[in-house]
Amino acid sequence: MNTTKKDVPAPGKPKSKGRPRHFDRDEALNLALQVFYENGFEATSIAQLSKAMKMKPPSLYNAFGDKEQLFIEVLEHYHQPYQESVRQIFLTAANAPEAIRQLMEKSKNLHTTDNPIGCLVVNSTVNVGSEDSPIAEKIKSLHDTTEQLIYQRLKEGQQKGEISASVKVTKLARYVCGILLGAAALARGQKSPAAVKDLLDQGYQGFLSLAGLT
Repeated sequence: MNTTKKDVPAPGKPKSKGRPRHFDRDEALNLALQVFYENGFEATSIAQLSKAMKMKPPSLYNAFGDKEQLFIEVLEHYHQPYQESVRQIFLTAANAPEAIRQLMEKSKNLHTTDNPIGCLVVNSTVNVGSEDSPIAEKIKSLHDTTEQLIYQRLKEGQQKGEISASVKVTKLARYVCGILLGAAALARGQKSPAAVKDLLDQGYQGFLSLAGLT
């Protein structure tokens, strides 16, 4: 039996197993993100993801692995722009207190829309199952990265005399993270922009006091 040229895959280019010809990974992750946002990890089915991402289940598995692996990649995809925006704030703010003020203003802007849905990472923190699962480990890693960014900016500010030398910077960074996490939880749970604004405004005043600036 003769084999035509088109039947032979090109060297080093395995067949795509049904993956869309113009596959855009970022676009697919954004579509999956919306489904996970609406339903949470546990309640989201492969069928729902397949429909939203316009991919047949075999193609979805081939591109992203199982649902857990896809969700972890979605979390990374979702959180990376936030981390970059935090870094940019910390690079350009005039001093450490101003950096934290801008960070809390950013949170206020994110969570006081007409239909606030909170933060996917925070929402998942509440709903994740086993603390030893890969998803729980990824969520902890993302929280730790944010806390470390805040810690480094506060430590730099302390060294420059922008906050009191007697302040325990680790505790202050955790306080700031707690306010940000609380704002995201309020946005999802109460859907109250006023509550979010009050928490962040009072949170910043608390920061100033704890930093020895009032």
